[in-house]
Amino acid sequence: MKIKTIALYLPIVILVLYFVYTQFENKSIKTISINELEQKLQDPKSSNIIFVDVREPHEYEAGHIKGMKNIPLSTLKSDYKGLSKDAEIVLLCRSGKRSLQAANILKDIGYGNVVSVSGGIQEWQGEIIK
Repeated sequence: MKIKTIALYLPIVILVLYFVYTQFENKSIKTISINELEQKLQDPKSSNIIFVDVREPHEYEAGHIKGMKNIPLSTLKSDYKGLSKDAEIVLLCRSGKRSLQAANILKDIGYGNVVSVSGGIQEWQGEIIK
């Protein structure tokens, strides 16, 4: 009977621990709204900000925000070297999930000033470049 109880509750405990871990991992990543992204893009002091769209090339080519550099999440671990560690790096994707993943990757590599745009490009109301 004890083995059945353990077998029943173990998957639930694992799921809860995984959920807590993912929430904790993303807490250290600063997020901004799509409105804050728009302000940063228009700010004349944004020369020390690198705007990165982490969607795949076909998504980026279908429509992107002016000023965003495309470095897909799938290649970020090998293509990050062109990003200055002294700059603020603002990351955007479709909904905000991949940009959080990208932010965690860059944090692990040693980038200190990374920001994820919550809501992603699907919440963007401005001009889209095709």
